[in-house]
Amino acid sequence: MWIPGPIYESLPYAYIFAGVLFISGTLYVGLDTPGAPLYIACGLISIISGAFVFGWRQAHRRKSSKHGNTSAA
Repeated sequence: MWIPGPIYESLPYAYIFAGVLFISGTLYVGLDTPGAPLYIACGLISIISGAFVFGWRQAHRRKSSKHGNTSAA
């Protein structure tokens, strides 16, 4: 499946933003609500996965540029 470049590049930021929204939404409705632990867990997973994807892409690009390969995205 092909994803347009601008969307592909912004996905880690979208993951992190969604995680922040999950956690801040939980704080807004209250930590004592029944679904609060689930929302916090989803927020943390989203933030961690966004940071992981961002770091993985940066490492891959650094490795590709080190070897002189400019075709890597």
